[in-house]
Amino acid sequence: MTTPILLIHGLFGSLSDPRIVAAFGETTVLAPDLMGYGAYRSADPDGITMEAQADHVAAWMRQRGDAPAHVVGHSIGGAVAMFFASRHPELTRSLTSVEGNFTLKDAFWSSQIAQMALSGVEAMVDGYKSDVGGWISAANVAPTPWALDVAQRWLHNQPASTVRAQARAVVAATGRAQYLDMVRSLLETGAPFHLIGGARSRLGWDVPDWVARIATSNSDLAATGHLMMLEAPERFAGAIMSNCRV
Repeated sequence: MTTPILLIHGLFGSLSDPRIVAAFGETTVLAPDLMGYGAYRSADPDGITMEAQADHVAAWMRQRGDAPAHVVGHSIGGAVAMFFASRHPELTRSLTSVEGNFTLKDAFWSSQIAQMALSGVEAMVDGYKSDVGGWISAANVAPTPWALDVAQRWLHNQPASTVRAQARAVVAATGRAQYLDMVRSLLETGAPFHLIGGARSRLGWDVPDWVARIATSNSDLAATGHLMMLEAPERFAGAIMSNCRV
């Protein structure tokens, strides 16, 4: 029986799309919604913190009886994954950051959203919904029918209040010196830790030099950007499984 892979999503949507999950083949893929998203969209935004998100995912896993897992976090989900692995090491077989947030430079978009009035966030999201092709094209994702369908579902997976609350949570977390101290302590345990970036977006990813040195592996997915799972889901899954040796 192989170790499952836990996918922790970013600011919008979910990583539970059937094509993304199917790309992992026979491996069990766990892709829960975070607090405020999908099945948990009614969660109080005031209760959303990175620690609470990590504990939410851990409780979800324990309820299913799935433990431990290869933990993979994308974007903001990368920061959630760090808290998860730090707070719940017994549930963590390995850790992979897919362009996950390390500093406020990574959270530049969240920093903008965090300062907006809720009405402004609602207007922003409504704008994306009215032009989904333009939204993903701005991230250099070809607007294929599948990518458009997934992106549309991502945009509808959470209320604007969740988007703002999650943005504020990651800014609060990565803006504290204690966050990188936690990351250092976690990585110095020697647990397998992997970095995956998109070849087109890697230069914008603020990975501290010491993190790159400690990493078990540090690779780029060719011809992709930050939303690599929308551009090349099979190669995205293959890179993760190769690192995890499931």
